[in-house]
Amino acid sequence: MIKLNCDGAFSSSDNAVGLGGAFQNSNGDWIVGFHKASQAISPTHAELTALLEGLKIAKEMNFLNLEIETDFEAPTPEAYFTEGNEVAHMLAKQAIKSPPSTKCFFHACLPFFVEQEVIKNKHGVFNSVKNISTSVCNYLATMGNSNALKTLTMPM
Repeated sequence: MIKLNCDGAFSSSDNAVGLGGAFQNSNGDWIVGFHKASQAISPTHAELTALLEGLKIAKEMNFLNLEIETDFEAPTPEAYFTEGNEVAHMLAKQAIKSPPSTKCFFHACLPFFVEQEVIKNKHGVFNSVKNISTSVCNYLATMGNSNALKTLTMPM
């Protein structure tokens, strides 16, 4: 199983977008990452563009058994929020510093600016906890999402 984390960072002042993503194996080891500067019309457009870029790369690299994680929240009952996407967010923030381009930059080696976050994720340490109600967890669990059962519900 290969996991794709992807994220889009959007600047409403100039419609600039940073797209970022990381592919890791089932042990959390780095396979490859990417970032790209682009344009979008909304944060939703940015997130979906990042997902599309990640899927294109997965297809090019023949990553067939793919799990996708993003922090995008679609306006449907099937949507769910996941944590541990900070690496993709950091890559997207790096990309938004550059002018828009058709070029996608690949990171075959772990970039220094995400190294600590990858190590934390590999060991199950995250920067934040989301409060998710029991009814939402039960709903997700009935959809076959075993990760919902692992979510810690804490009052904020």
